[in-house]
Amino acid sequence: MEENKIEDHVKNHGTKVKFMVSYGGKIQQKLQNHQLSYVGGDTKILSVDYSIKFLDIFQLKYQLPGEDLDALVTLINDEDVENMMFEYYRAQLNSTKPMKLRLFLFPYNRCEASNNG
Repeated sequence: MEENKIEDHVKNHGTKVKFMVSYGGKIQQKLQNHQLSYVGGDTKILSVDYSIKFLDIFQLKYQLPGEDLDALVTLINDEDVENMMFEYYRAQLNSTKPMKLRLFLFPYNRCEASNNG
């Protein structure tokens, strides 16, 4: 019965599900009412196909210092993060200014991201 309702909803409203994705902030307790609240950071809307699998949601990539955007490196596991940090510190040693490593969050092909607001 419930499965029929879901199928009807998909037929009438399409196969996309919108998620509000927040990052870069913190979850903190409000002093007034002690409820938890997300503070700071950015929020984006991510529209995905309802049949998406867990690992299909997004890709995280970074730009190597001094490289163009066509040479982004994909982060898949802890070893990739260690390599990214190594590249950061290696570039920092050769720079007189503080380094900023640029990270990119990409939706996979079945996702579309948009700004919230």
